[in-house]
Amino acid sequence: MLSIIIVNYKNEQQTIAYVKSELSKVTLEHIVVVVNNSATEISNEILAKELNAKIVCKNELKNTDEKIFIIPHLDNLGFAKGNNLGAEFSLRYFDVDFFIFSNNDIRFLDDNVVEKMIMKIKKLPHVGILGPKVVGLDGKKQSPEPYYSFVHRYFLRYWVYPFFPNKIKRKLLKIEYTQLAVEGEYYKVMGSFFLVRALDFVKVGMMDSNTFLYAEEAILTERMKAINKSVYYLPTVAVLHEHGATISKNASSKAMKKFQFESESYYYHKYRGVPKWLISVGEKSLSLYSYLKSKK
Repeated sequence: MLSIIIVNYKNEQQTIAYVKSELSKVTLEHIVVVVNNSATEISNEILAKELNAKIVCKNELKNTDEKIFIIPHLDNLGFAKGNNLGAEFSLRYFDVDFFIFSNNDIRFLDDNVVEKMIMKIKKLPHVGILGPKVVGLDGKKQSPEPYYSFVHRYFLRYWVYPFFPNKIKRKLLKIEYTQLAVEGEYYKVMGSFFLVRALDFVKVGMMDSNTFLYAEEAILTERMKAINKSVYYLPTVAVLHEHGATISKNASSKAMKKFQFESESYYYHKYRGVPKWLISVGEKSLSLYSYLKSKK
């Protein structure tokens, strides 16, 4: 069985539209689990009524005949904890073989997207994560993504690369990496819509709950690498991603940059061995760059 997990945060109508218009196209046996972050009684009722779903209180379920479930949580757990909660619920009550972790701002651009993804990963036992072609509203591909070192990410791109000619700068920044990608193994895929085997996901300890909103894909890549599993990009099926629709409505740019640096610095330190002193310098570098940019 397949479990499709969505983390909802103050955007019930978009979640409802996604489940009704897109996930209704999935023909394989599946359940849909909506983790409702910062849940209110009203938001729970709206989701349950519109989706004909079962609200699961205290993560307890007596009747497993339903196919769509709402798991409320009073706090905003973020991406990793929210998805882990949905996965734990799925594994507790259902015989789950695969998980798809999905944003609610996804649209299928091809027929049988999910079915083709599962068919492919079944043929690739060494693959732990599989992602489709993800296209933004601007028509550009958002997946797969390269690895950037901490020095590249927080020093070179701000203070060195801008002074290079455009042709060299584009190469150093790997601007064409995603746009030119063909089917195969890559460092990571976009976290807005991807597939994993349930056994692999459990074996690596699920997602790292120390992050809130960023770096989850890279961390899951590193965890899969620890069990000799790779990341695979499948461009023969595509989805549209309205990137950041929920985020932009509910958080300031400054807050998002803070979340991003905290999660990425945690990833670089724990999973890539970057020392804390360098991360501290990187934080000051980013603050200075933001300050100078605001004065222009």
